[in-house]
Amino acid sequence: MDTFIQGCMRIKDMSVADVRGLIESNLANGINVFDHADIYGGGECESLFGKALKEDTSLRDKIVLQTKCGIVKDLSCHRYDNSTNYIIDSVHKSLKRLCIDKIDRLLIHRPDALMNPEETAKAFDTLYRDGLVDKFGVSNFSAAQIALINEVSKQKIEFNQIRLSLTHCPAIEYGVNYNRFNSAGVNRDGGTLDYCRLNKIQVQCYSPYKGRKKSFIGDVRYYRLNKLLKELAFKYKSSPNAIAAAWLLKHPAGLSVINGTTRQERVVEIAKARDISLTRIEWYELYHACGRVLP
Repeated sequence: MDTFIQGCMRIKDMSVADVRGLIESNLANGINVFDHADIYGGGECESLFGKALKEDTSLRDKIVLQTKCGIVKDLSCHRYDNSTNYIIDSVHKSLKRLCIDKIDRLLIHRPDALMNPEETAKAFDTLYRDGLVDKFGVSNFSAAQIALINEVSKQKIEFNQIRLSLTHCPAIEYGVNYNRFNSAGVNRDGGTLDYCRLNKIQVQCYSPYKGRKKSFIGDVRYYRLNKLLKELAFKYKSSPNAIAAAWLLKHPAGLSVINGTTRQERVVEIAKARDISLTRIEWYELYHACGRVLP
């Protein structure tokens, strides 16, 4: 299972040389999965990454390329599309932008209210048969929505990308507050985290450091949390970001963390979380530091 994944949503304004540097920095720190989406930068993020791979063809065999499709943003109407033709067409466009022959992992970005699981499954089966995609996953899907696809597709869902962090973890809070009349006890996702664990689907955590609108690291609205993050960072000779990542990695579901940073020094800093083993007390102290109360 992947521990860290490099998110590529913010690389649009980087130079090709800087993108290559970011790739190499991740590889040097044991991170070889790179997460894209066809809508990132209107496709420019994939194109820029493709130029970096074209400049150094040796990089392709060292990395795992993951991209997403299914969100349509055009002048007519912002919508979602999980239909056969749309998915297949999106993959061909991503392949061209990335300058590659095969996508290692394709994820459906958002569940389409009009999704016909047979159509989505047909796209998966066709893409796998034609050698264009190796593995498949989803993003922001509930347990039942994943089950719908798995029921009819030969290519099983292996990944589910969801928002999960210290300050945003309803998927974890629900289990702790089961059968209680409080907000944290509301089953908001159909038990998706447990479903993924039961079915060996890797959960990838996006926005792992995001608070209400921006990063909670250093945000005065999370004073108690930041105080504890700093104390633990000092103890483990790391950084608050690394501690926040270590909190996710401590969970027995085998979570992976998507880092959106474009700074090489941050990659090195956060990767240290793999060597941090928070105690149970520290894990729960961080949980409480966000203002939560256990039953």
